Amino acid sequence: MTTSESLKRQILKERQQREAFSRQISTGLPTHLMEKINRGEDQEVLEHLIFFASPGEFTSCLDSLLQEMRAGFSTGTEAVQARDIRFLTDLTLSLRSFLPRWNLQNPDRYGEAVLTNTQIEVEAQKAQALVTELAAGAPVAAEKLLAGWKGDTAARLKAEQASDPEVEGAALVGHSVGEYLANVSKELSDSNLRRISNMRAAGQTLTELSNDYAAFLQHTLYLGASFVTCNPPLVDLAWLAEPERWNPVVDGTIANNPQANGDELARLVTLEVVLANMRLLRPIFLLTEGQMGCVCLQVNPHKHGDAGAMLSDALFIYRKMEERLNGGVPNVVFKLPGTKAGLEACRALTARGIGTTITVNFGMFQHLPFAEAIHGSQAIFGCLVEMSGRLAYPVRDELLAKLGELKTYGIDEARAREAAAWSGIAVLKKLYSLLKARGYDLRQAKPLVASLRIYEGDGYENLPNAFPDITEITGASILSVFPNVRRAFDTQPQIELTPQRIEMPITDDILKVLRHSEIFKQAYYVGDQGWATEDDKRFRPHYELTLADEAGTAGWTPVHNTLTEFCNSYDKFVQRILERKQMLRAT
Repeated sequence: MTTSESLKRQILKERQQREAFSRQISTGLPTHLMEKINRGEDQEVLEHLIFFASPGEFTSCLDSLLQEMRAGFSTGTEAVQARDIRFLTDLTLSLRSFLPRWNLQNPDRYGEAVLTNTQIEVEAQKAQALVTELAAGAPVAAEKLLAGWKGDTAARLKAEQASDPEVEGAALVGHSVGEYLANVSKELSDSNLRRISNMRAAGQTLTELSNDYAAFLQHTLYLGASFVTCNPPLVDLAWLAEPERWNPVVDGTIANNPQANGDELARLVTLEVVLANMRLLRPIFLLTEGQMGCVCLQVNPHKHGDAGAMLSDALFIYRKMEERLNGGVPNVVFKLPGTKAGLEACRALTARGIGTTITVNFGMFQHLPFAEAIHGSQAIFGCLVEMSGRLAYPVRDELLAKLGELKTYGIDEARAREAAAWSGIAVLKKLYSLLKARGYDLRQAKPLVASLRIYEGDGYENLPNAFPDITEITGASILSVFPNVRRAFDTQPQIELTPQRIEMPITDDILKVLRHSEIFKQAYYVGDQGWATEDDKRFRPHYELTLADEAGTAGWTPVHNTLTEFCNSYDKFVQRILERKQMLRAT
């Protein structure tokens, strides 16, 4: 048995254990949902109902649970009443989200026995009717919950760069539990990103959604997200966004590891943030046999040239995760840089069945060696990240710096800006085409687009919309979206989406402009004769980079800029932990 087959067997065994619990519930054995809620295991109960109960079991289980909650509510303490209202609110929103598509509406699992949208909505209405009734009878508990939701929603909207998060958050939550449910349900149903999830569920596209952030995952799960990208800046942002949640975790980590240095503490804090996201994604990981439902964890960016250090970090964290998951297969893929050392670490990890995501990645000279390493490896899957905006902006700046020369070719500032916006998309389309032509399984070697940008204002009028990083790559394996891009995209009127848009080529007039950018040519050119096409001769750069040229790769503008930012952000993260450590010692 191969390592990959062994991992899938372990994952299947854990899923079967969760399903066995569901059968126990349905046959009336002692493990009871209300008892688990009373023990504070609300999330596990939600997961049982949404992800692991069969369609046939779901309705009867839910009806029994609602009856018990109604019967015991009036005699409960204020804390118990708040817990029950919160649980029923979460349940109602879950039923109105994409989440039922993973299990209750999954025809691959249940065929014609799946629940219809109408049947799901009937159950959502039952839960909403009960929670509205209970909240009316417990106004103090309800008001406290509403206040908490306003704070949580304002924090999410701040991450989404809303103009006035406090005011908009208060308006979204409203003045009652019923109003909150109505407003959030509409927010979920109106989402443009959710339409991409629906297309994937219908088999029209491979594209799965990723939350390009380390916080507020639950909201993107409602929209269909099945992946999380993470790096030191995002872990730090998660801490800043939710200090009440993460300060105690950071403090506990510091207290439990008094001799640890800054790097060690940063690694352990990152582990905690990533584990929290892994647990939310775990049901998806189990239901898809490890094909989806993972979190990226980036190793120390300062180690981008040291394969041994990156491998050591990854294996240490992986073992810790196995322990925390009671021996389960960690639903994690390790982010490695698109460097020679990153390739060495990638080969070593994937040989052990551990997935990787290649970041700081812009050009075909990076993508293709990593694609070969991931394809046919023992890892269930790995990702090839095209950091679209982090390529587009340097290309833009390069073109704008030589507008005088470009005018002789009829290229003005507007054409330069427009063409630059297509640069990352062009590279990803080419990568997708080459992998597909080679017969690579795009569910194992997954092209992923990240670092999305919003293109608005002068120079971008001829783009199809402000979000070509989304609309022009549907069909790629993963679309990873920042909160601010998600909000801007989802608040648009219904935008045109084509399931396999990635197969549509970039127009030649755009490529003619991009040929004047050495940065773009380096990214787009394929020098490897095993992969190269006749068209590549047009895009040969003055100096052709390879991963073997470590200094050249590290100094290439998009790589240099991104590594510098990642390292600086990592240093700030470490410094904040050390300052927290000093503060704790002083108190």
